[in-house]
Amino acid sequence: MSMLVLLILFLMFWLFVKFTGIMLKICYVLCVGIPLALMFIMIGVILCCTLLLAPLGTSLMRLAGRIVYPF
Repeated sequence: MSMLVLLILFLMFWLFVKFTGIMLKICYVLCVGIPLALMFIMIGVILCCTLLLAPLGTSLMRLAGRIVYPF
């Protein structure tokens, strides 16, 4: 009986840790990732309009994709 209780407690703890991790990832993507990526994309589009800074603009756009979801 005590093993069953320990197993249930362990499973509940594991589920709470997984749920907390998922919620933190969602909060990061919504509050940090998307606004920062949008800013990088806007700067990248502006830099792509110039001939000399086009490589920097395209690298900023690639970086924006990695910022949104780095996991």
